Amino acid sequence: MRYLVELLVSDLLIYGEKDNSKIVYFLILLLSICSIWFCFSNDLYDLLIEGGVNSSSNFLPLILIALFRTLCAYLAFHSLFFWMILDKKGGFMYAHFYEKRESLPHKIWGLNRLVPFSSWNVLIFSLTFILLSIISWMEVLKLNPPEFIHIIATILFSISLAMTTLTATIVTYLIIPTAIKKRETYDYLFEKHQMVMHNWVLIFIIADVIITTPSLAWEFAVFGIMIGIVYSIFANFYAVYGGGFYVYHFIDSRLKFAPIIMTLLGLMIALFYIFVWIGLKILDWNYFIGSLIFIVWVYSIVLFKPKLFDKKSLQ
Repeated sequence: MRYLVELLVSDLLIYGEKDNSKIVYFLILLLSICSIWFCFSNDLYDLLIEGGVNSSSNFLPLILIALFRTLCAYLAFHSLFFWMILDKKGGFMYAHFYEKRESLPHKIWGLNRLVPFSSWNVLIFSLTFILLSIISWMEVLKLNPPEFIHIIATILFSISLAMTTLTATIVTYLIIPTAIKKRETYDYLFEKHQMVMHNWVLIFIIADVIITTPSLAWEFAVFGIMIGIVYSIFANFYAVYGGGFYVYHFIDSRLKFAPIIMTLLGLMIALFYIFVWIGLKILDWNYFIGSLIFIVWVYSIVLFKPKLFDKKSLQ
């Protein structure tokens, strides 16, 4: 992973002689068409109806699962609304400015704090667990949840699995080591709302996976690609017409290797969902081994203290 960091910093994140935005936009359009075609050709609607999220467990009563999901939803909502949007201190980041083409320290307030992908990560998680809570409480009350809630919850759950695992991995193995290499401060990444973004949402959603063992299809990986497309469009629109900066340097569509980077990012989101899906298959085969794999995986990508990295480890 250390060599990936160095490659991204030194070789890929450079500007060429021409702006590659048009090529990136074409790739986004092409990937969007392919994703829609994939959904219809693989009858994803039937897969969503037949499988999806689950509220039952072999060792926990339904009411405890409902309480757990409700608390998860509230934590995410509280983090977004009270610790971020309403926080008068604002949030610190190294933003990559569109006009200057350089990364500089920057403060953001209010709704602008929802611009980062990690904020979207918490937002999707919050919406997911709100719907899961509704489903669980309806089942506690012996009511049948509407089919559309089950479908939307499954789609969001699949997206959230991909986003939480990818976000934690990027923060731990890319963003923090890059900040260290550039001698930039990264203490802000360990504030309480950041802990929710990069660690707790991942821990809680994987806990839900282990507890309820949802029936997810590998085809749901396409939803991860779709959220990647939506965020790429939003990030570029925001940089050009909104805040004037990218939260992440590597998402700048003008970079020399932007077409390659954007394609890899879309595929990475889908790939991380596939990793979770493989874990679920192992969980179905052997619950103990599958649970252990998930626990070890989560432990290896969450980071609550910066002590795991030092400058020598990145040389």
